[in-house]
Amino acid sequence: MRAPSLLIAAAGLVLGAGLVLLVPSDVLFVSSHADEQDSGDQAAGERWACPMMDFIGTKPGKCPVCGMTLTKVTAGELTREQQRRMDVQISTVTEGAARSLVRAYGIVRYDERTLQVVIPRVAGRVVKRHHAARHLGMLVEAGDPIVDLYSPEAFAAQGELAAAVKLGDERTIHALTDRFERWNLLNAAKAILKGGAPVDTVTIMSPFSGRVVRSLEEGESQPGSGLPQVGQEVTADWPLVRLVEPFAYMLVVNVPELRAHWVKVGQSVRLSSDDWGELPEIDADIAWVAPELDPEIRAREVHIHLRDPKGRLLPGSLVNARIESVLGPDLEAADPSKRDTWGTFTLVPKTAVLSTGVRNVAWRVVDRQRDGRIRFELAPLALGPRLEDESGNDLYVVRTGLKAGDEVATQGAFLIDSQAQLAGTPSLLYPTGAVAPAGGHQH
Repeated sequence: MRAPSLLIAAAGLVLGAGLVLLVPSDVLFVSSHADEQDSGDQAAGERWACPMMDFIGTKPGKCPVCGMTLTKVTAGELTREQQRRMDVQISTVTEGAARSLVRAYGIVRYDERTLQVVIPRVAGRVVKRHHAARHLGMLVEAGDPIVDLYSPEAFAAQGELAAAVKLGDERTIHALTDRFERWNLLNAAKAILKGGAPVDTVTIMSPFSGRVVRSLEEGESQPGSGLPQVGQEVTADWPLVRLVEPFAYMLVVNVPELRAHWVKVGQSVRLSSDDWGELPEIDADIAWVAPELDPEIRAREVHIHLRDPKGRLLPGSLVNARIESVLGPDLEAADPSKRDTWGTFTLVPKTAVLSTGVRNVAWRVVDRQRDGRIRFELAPLALGPRLEDESGNDLYVVRTGLKAGDEVATQGAFLIDSQAQLAGTPSLLYPTGAVAPAGGHQH
């Protein structure tokens, strides 16, 4: 049974080989010479595309897939009707200053420059806390009581002063009075000078005005957020409370690396918040700019000082800071108030730029016909910084590729580029032109 099967298979192979030899070669194979001839005959920059299917051919005719008439695609040339359907819009390249809005967000905190620390200047034990030492955020006036302190040292000094008064020793009286003044306990000395008896408890007064805040030293942890506690032993230099100017704040923001060179000390800042909206009446300016970038977040720390007498901002509030910046000829931050420090650059709308992230191009108008046709050409670009404004009409600084007065497509540019890709001419993705399509169904 096996031998006949092998004989039948061998006979089939011999018969098939004979049929192949009898068929003409031009039926089985497409001549490469013919392809070259077709390719050479087609007009440069022209392709024929099916309006329905994804077929692209090199000659006019019918679509081999659906039978519809192929439409000619000419790179960079649009009729009036094509412009209308593609909603093509054209803008003129300008020349001017590189002005931009730098946006940053930050957290409000008290201005540490106004920090004052109230210390007892004499050792003792806290026996009473007054209103200013009970809660954070309390407003304190100069002369307000902070704590009552049991102090053997102060009691002994009062005894010495009372003895000097009794003896009439003016030199000792003067020296001891100066000591009490240095301790900020002059009232205790006056009481002795008026004939009062020494007491073992003295009241520590605040020599400053301000708002009570928690410790600003990083990592410090004390009971009551640094406020004194009854029964606590304190030394002469122990901080009882910390005071800051109530309406002086500092805003800490991080400016992204791409805008790191756009900020400088003294620039004014506009503020807004989610709950209050725009805050035009709050004066704010940049007080300090970090000399280096934070490598973890790729940003530059900026400190902004401000005053808010109406108390709308709170420490911890999230605030939007907008910094109006302008570049000098060296692309460094210039003084916005001095026009003679500004640079002049070629500027193109961001919407005109097509980018791969590495390569940037624009489609420039090179000819306008009487019948409304417009012809474009590809303009490779070398770009500088991106300039942002509040309305979103962003621009790019152009180093090379365009000049002031050139017209470029700002809407429909991607469709023009797609047309160039279909036609096989240079485009965003194909600097030297796309490979010619095969004469069949393309996927």
